[in-house]
Amino acid sequence: MKLFRMSISLLCIAATALCSSGCAAQTASSGQSDIPVYTPVPAPAITTTPKVAAKPVGQPSACTPNGFTLKSDLLQLQKQVPARAAVGQSVENTITINVLDNCADVVITDTIPEGATYVKSEPVATVIGRKLTWTMDTLDKGSQIIIKVWYKADQEGCLVNCSTMNAIPRGCARTLVGSAKLVVTCQLPAKTMIGSALNETIEVTNVGTVPANDVIITDTLSDGLSSASGQTLTFDVGELAPGQPKQIAVPLKAAKRGQAGSSILVKSSNATEATAQCAAVVNQPSIDVANSGTAKQFLGRNASYDIVVSNTGDTDLQNIVVTDEVPAATKILTADGSKISGNTAVWTIDQMKSGAKQTLNIAVTSLVPGSQCNAVAVKTADGLNAHAQACTLWKGVPAILLETKGAPDPIGVGELVTYTIRVTNPGTAEDKNVNLFATFGNEIDPVSASNDGKINGKIVIFPLTPSLAAKQVVTYTITAKAIATGDHRLKISLTSDMLTTHLSQEQSTHVY
Repeated sequence: MKLFRMSISLLCIAATALCSSGCAAQTASSGQSDIPVYTPVPAPAITTTPKVAAKPVGQPSACTPNGFTLKSDLLQLQKQVPARAAVGQSVENTITINVLDNCADVVITDTIPEGATYVKSEPVATVIGRKLTWTMDTLDKGSQIIIKVWYKADQEGCLVNCSTMNAIPRGCARTLVGSAKLVVTCQLPAKTMIGSALNETIEVTNVGTVPANDVIITDTLSDGLSSASGQTLTFDVGELAPGQPKQIAVPLKAAKRGQAGSSILVKSSNATEATAQCAAVVNQPSIDVANSGTAKQFLGRNASYDIVVSNTGDTDLQNIVVTDEVPAATKILTADGSKISGNTAVWTIDQMKSGAKQTLNIAVTSLVPGSQCNAVAVKTADGLNAHAQACTLWKGVPAILLETKGAPDPIGVGELVTYTIRVTNPGTAEDKNVNLFATFGNEIDPVSASNDGKINGKIVIFPLTPSLAAKQVVTYTITAKAIATGDHRLKISLTSDMLTTHLSQEQSTHVY
């Protein structure tokens, strides 16, 4: 390489000398480019006399215009100059450098011709005497550098300037220094039904520039989701090359109504952690029914019930059937919007939106005392069920009928008379704590009494009757003896829980 560079330099010196002495230049082909070849002539004797001025342009054979190409294994230099120029004119030279292989310490030189003055260059050159120099630390294969130089022609003659190029081979070895970087995403269905199967998709990607080693994914599920392997799942991915994604499908089950999701954590031995969150809503269809009505009612009157059907779930419901079966002791009076068959009323609701409510009404009556409950059942097309019942205590109204008769009438002094007292409850409910006593006047004295009645002077007191059922009759008798003439009055008094005041009655007997 050094020998080649020296040859090029000597060639330029020889060309300068030859042209100065009137030599003729010829061009010979060398490979892919033309390299100037000059016909040698005897070298002039070395003398100390001043250099001869350039010969006039009027002698064409003395200066044949030309450019040239220099080529090495590393560089190719092409020089282009104008064919002619006038005195005082600026002359533009172009040096084009094509880089054939990577090289370094590149030095390009050009000489300021005799008979010309340096004006400028692009890029700017280092000027030392009549030598221009451009240096470049490194050049890459395939690159191109264009140098332009301007000289001013000061006198007639042949302007000769030569260029050189020097470079050394440059080889570069590369080691990629990068980092692994993990990105993770996960997906769940936005909505799902409780008890349904669903898939979670996890994707981890190495967006770095070197492989990620020992990649492990940890998937932690909330209590709204479940898997056959538990609530914390681990996946060993191993190595992920740069740009390589890894996708994992995780089969899950919706376990609890409401917000659900998972937390994803990805770790690697040579990358920072990556996290992601997944969310889903677990919906649950649900229906509810409530039944409320008259808590107490008298027999023969009406009891009304409000049946409230509510869609308490997260989805719309279709074909809802509401059935109300009233007890056999009661009778349905009205149930608007239903189909009545015997003691059963049935309503059909085509659709109910989530959160919607609908109220149904039924009215019944009863002639049988006691607590009676009507049961309501609700069923949907999806198989949802709900039940409710409401009970009414049917109460009767007690009543007291007091009847007294005495025979024979009239009677003589010393004769006996029998009084019959009849107590009846003609009402629809029992009466309690029935208390009966009789008071005689001066004309007649009591002799005996039925039902364990006790005689105390002129008063007969009967034992307390704890309960007198509806339609029940209790009969009492008292035998008495006339002791004095006159118009006798037997006074009967009765009290009970139903009566707020005493019930009194008189029975007359004439004694002669």
